[in-house]
Amino acid sequence: MLLHAVLLALQAASNADLGYVMSLPDGFVAIPAEFAGGRAGDAVGCWAGEGSQSNQGAIVLCVQRMHATLGREHLKPSDLPARSQLVTVRWNGLDIDAIRTDTAQTGAAITVYTAQVPLRKEAIQVVAAGPSARATETLAILNSVLGSLKGETNWLSSTERACRVGTIVGWVVGIAIGLLIVRMIVTRRKAGAPSSA
Repeated sequence: MLLHAVLLALQAASNADLGYVMSLPDGFVAIPAEFAGGRAGDAVGCWAGEGSQSNQGAIVLCVQRMHATLGREHLKPSDLPARSQLVTVRWNGLDIDAIRTDTAQTGAAITVYTAQVPLRKEAIQVVAAGPSARATETLAILNSVLGSLKGETNWLSSTERACRVGTIVGWVVGIAIGLLIVRMIVTRRKAGAPSSA
């Protein structure tokens, strides 16, 4: 039983500072964070695995911190660099932005998917990269990881937004009714008061 719990723990990654936990795909192992590229210190963790087609090259998965929170406004295609396109993926019931970039490294065609996850404490990017021939599998791995990623968001869901709007409308209606009642009472008192000559 203890061995089973240890194996499950090894298949998960978490970060208490950023407030998330996620499951790693089967067969993925930790690799040095330098493979993530980007600014030094941004990589929280990196893993690599062969997935279902080991003879076609590894898929690399990384988590990078963004040093900010994300608003609900989505990226526009004009915000993206060349050879990149905007993709929408799902996380925690929300549509979030992901960027697909096709590039070549040492003569090999590579596809990189970068999903921006709006965690409450600080947004993160979940990056999945692999040979372009395996782009569909790389996107499937990204979606699987996002499906397992648990953490609080600074975005409100549609239901939460509707509840908040409902609460605001309730307060506005309540205040309006209260003001109407006060006005009626004041009007009655003025009408019932004897006039001074």
